[in-house]
Amino acid sequence: MRRRIALLALLLAAVPAAAQTDEVVRAALYLTGADGPEALDDRLVDELESFRNRPLPLNRASRARLLDSGLLTPYQVAALAEYRSLSGDVLSFAELERVDGFGKEAVAALRPFLSLESARRPGEAVRDTLTFRHSALVRATLKDVGAKYRLTAGNLEAAGAWKGRSGTFYGLYRLPKGKILIGDYNVRYGQGLAFWSAFQLAGLTTLDAFSKRANGIAPSWSFNGAGTHRGLAWDYTGRHFQWALFGALDGTVGAHAGWLGRRGQVGITATPARVSLDGKVGIRGVDLFGEAAWGGKTPAGLAGTLFPLGEHWKGALQVRAIPSAYAGKKNGEYGAAVGISYLSDSRAFKASLTVDGALLPKPATDTGRKQAKSTGLLSWTVTENWLLESRLVYRWRNYESNRADVRADATWSRDVWTVKGRLNGVHDGGFGLLGYLEGGWKPPGGFAWIRLTAHATSGWQSRIYVYERDAPGNFTAPAYYGTGFSAMAYAGWKRKVRKTSFKLYLRGSYRWQKEKPGVAGLKLQLQADR
Repeated sequence: MRRRIALLALLLAAVPAAAQTDEVVRAALYLTGADGPEALDDRLVDELESFRNRPLPLNRASRARLLDSGLLTPYQVAALAEYRSLSGDVLSFAELERVDGFGKEAVAALRPFLSLESARRPGEAVRDTLTFRHSALVRATLKDVGAKYRLTAGNLEAAGAWKGRSGTFYGLYRLPKGKILIGDYNVRYGQGLAFWSAFQLAGLTTLDAFSKRANGIAPSWSFNGAGTHRGLAWDYTGRHFQWALFGALDGTVGAHAGWLGRRGQVGITATPARVSLDGKVGIRGVDLFGEAAWGGKTPAGLAGTLFPLGEHWKGALQVRAIPSAYAGKKNGEYGAAVGISYLSDSRAFKASLTVDGALLPKPATDTGRKQAKSTGLLSWTVTENWLLESRLVYRWRNYESNRADVRADATWSRDVWTVKGRLNGVHDGGFGLLGYLEGGWKPPGGFAWIRLTAHATSGWQSRIYVYERDAPGNFTAPAYYGTGFSAMAYAGWKRKVRKTSFKLYLRGSYRWQKEKPGVAGLKLQLQADR
């Protein structure tokens, strides 16, 4: 076993890999701290896609709207509000990098989803001036048809999404310092102990994942309504205080009260079954966060910190105790995680290592499952045209086979051309190997991609998940197992006619597997924004 681990560590250091360049995926990785697109889900991609079509106006949006967008932390919102009150609007992304709480990494990830429209003098009050806009989308595949529509008129906003038997809708009225919402929404407060109705990572694989980014109540406009609540919600966000009430048709009700500051925040969230106190504070580069909760006559807690270790290094710690009696029907969790990262002066070389261990006790027993997971990541921008990365994950569990997963990719790009390759191997009681080669062409007004993939694994247990490009608002990360190959072609075309922007996307695929018949896929999507 030691020889296998050492061999995989050498592969991690020697074999390159490519970073995903899709804007939405890159932003999702930054916001969640996931170690790759395969760890994301389609609901998060849906939420972010709406901001690419209609960027968040940093200089015109109210504090409440900045917070419930989910793109910014309370620290960033408070720092931005103070900066605008003293210096006026932010007029460039280089200027935004100098605002406390942002920096180059945050701005690079969020830039496609933000706008810097400005018509305000220093000291003038901020007004959230939304224009009258439409957004419509129709999607058709060989299996189903879906549609989306959203209308924004001043402080009013209404949207709906439908596909097959699933869908979401909402109506929203923006108050000067808050909103009233009816329909489908997510609720995200604290570190998720009391209430968190949205995507959550399984394990901590990067330092950014140690602390959750809570953004309160946010509307849901996606084809997949799983995990959302349908009902009525209200919130208020002042300069330092935040209040919220929400109730859903499934019987879920709750309230939240919080204090927001430039350097920290404190909040109380309560439902009939649970109550929690959460907080975050930043002091001289050190971030402290935690949440203490009570439910089912049982306490639960989570706490952690992110801190600098010199000029180039950063560390993170987290501990959590969630008894089974608190978790209810689910297993509880007692765990701890530690992480360290390195970033060179030129930002061309990045590396991180995290280790996360947990005991998952079964309800009403003293026995449970044990697991540990370590993740190593390397990224190296060799030249202007070459980007190399590698990823090694080793997972140990006392209730199933251990799993080692090593991935290596390389990306070459120049002008409108991009070429990528991947090699991914796993050992999980069996073996699995997957490789792909893809190329892309992205001239002004359109793009085209083609990918060829081959795989061979010893079965479902050794499956390998792979992110694949898809039309905006879609998310595809299928599992490859058995022996076979696949081919995918994806193209898009964009054109603006007067004030309306039209986007047409076409995706075709074919997947052959030795164990079962081949499967063909076809997707057509038309989108119009005005």
